[in-house]
This record gives sequence, structure tokens and C-alpha cells, in this order.
Amino acid sequence: MHLFYLREAARSFRQHRGLAYTAIFSLTAALILSGLLLLLTHNAKATLDLMGDRREMVIYLRDDVTPGHRDQLMGRLSDLYGTVTYVSKEQAWDEFSRQVGDPSLLEAVDDNPLPASIRLKLKPELLDHVRMEETARQVAQFPEVEDVRYGAEWVRRLDDLGASLTRGSWAVGVVVALAIVFIVYNTIRLTVLARRPQVEIMSRLGATDGFIAAPFVIEAVFEAALAAGIALAVLFGLQQALAARVIGVVFLPTTWVIGFVGAAIGLGCLASALALSRVLRAVGP
Repeated sequence: MHLFYLREAARSFRQHRGLAYTAIFSLTAALILSGLLLLLTHNAKATLDLMGDRREMVIYLRDDVTPGHRDQLMGRLSDLYGTVTYVSKEQAWDEFSRQVGDPSLLEAVDDNPLPASIRLKLKPELLDHVRMEETARQVAQFPEVEDVRYGAEWVRRLDDLGASLTRGSWAVGVVVALAIVFIVYNTIRLTVLARRPQVEIMSRLGATDGFIAAPFVIEAVFEAALAAGIALAVLFGLQQALAARVIGVVFLPTTWVIGFVGAAIGLGCLASALALSRVLRAVGP
């Protein structure tokens, strides 16, 4: 029985290959557009995550903090917020000197004016700007702390950019999904109407709607899967071309690829079911 469905689907594809090729081309174009945005979103998020991993709070200590109190503070910060690294006054001055580059510019400075500090690399769940702001407020209340710096505006813009990418991906995804449903719906509808005499004969002989519809659904799944495969091949070629020129551009992860193909097939099944439920009633006895 399954072989019969496959043979009928293949026969329908061959007999109406012009319509099928048009559908595959249209689906491929829509899926490439969606895939491009997915590729952009994935690489942008990877870059944002890398930048997020470098988000640090610099906690400046009071000059009168004893080593014992400093160690207690570092223990509390480590337990509550993340990984801590102590930077002494001398280390801070050495880093500043290397950044300046010209020792003659520092000859007029007699004493080291830089305070000791603690660099706090936050836990992943604290990396959005709202939680970082709350964390900075809490840390600033410790008596050993003079000031807290973390680049609030930069963090906020980084989070806004990530949210904008997510919203854009969803918006384009919805548009592409509607386009896929529209393309498959009309393709199956026209295919069934083109085979109206055969469908009517099968219906009069007692064939169920499921029996009649199965080859058309298989054809729709094949077209959607083929279009998704072509789109992924195009995207992979584009990614490889960009990777040769732009360091760090990577292809979609396996889970995204599987979801991409699965979504295309699922939308194809949905569109074919909608088309068949309407058309079969029109051509039936």
C-alpha cells in the first residue's frame, strides 16, 4: 500500500512537473530568505554571547580595607554573583603603564593613585542589563566597596540588539511560513484539479478521502523537503564563501538544520491538508 502511494506521488510529480518545479523554486526562494536570517541571527547571537562572556564588573575597594575583609568580600561575591579576581594597586598601575606606552608621560606622578579592585565575572543568569544593574546596586552597598563600574549603557544596547534580532527572526519566520502554506496550498489544489477525472473515478469506486489524499501529501512533503535541502546547500555555500573572508562565520548547528527541514515539511503537510480538505469536497461525487 505504501509503495502504491509512492508510485502515485511520483507519477503525479512527473505528469505535472512544470507546476512542481515552480513550487519547488518558490519554496526554495522563501526558505533561502528565512535561512539567511537564521544564519545571521545565529552568528550574531554567537558574537553577542562571546561579548557577554567578557562582561565584567570592576569593584573598586576603599583604601583602608584590610586583607582579611577583602578576602571575606571576595568569598561573598564569589558565592552570590560569579568568579572574582583581585587586582592590587601595583597590578593596576602596571596595566595602566602598559596601556599608556610612553613612560615619560608618567614621570610626573609620584604616588600610585589607582585603587585596588576586584574584577567580577558574573554568572550567566546575571548578564542581562536589568540584573546587572541590580547586582551593581547590591555590591555597592558592601562597606568595603568604594565604587562599581560595568558599562551600563553598553550592556543595555547589547541586550536591545539581541532582542531586536529575535523579534526580526520571528517576524520573517511568520511571513515565510505563510508563504510556504500559500505556495503548497495552491500547488496541491491545482494538481488535484488537474487530475479531477481520476479523483472522481476513485471517489465513485468507494476510495476514502485519506486514500486519495495520501499521494498528494507525499508529493507536498517531497517538494518541501527538496526545497529545504536546496536552500540549506545554498546557505552552506554562502557561509563557506563568507568564512574565507570573515573570521568566525559558522553554519547553523545541527539542531537548527533539523528544525529548519522539519518546519518546512510540517508546513507542507499542513498546507496540503488544508488544500485537500477543500478541493476533495469540490470534486467528489
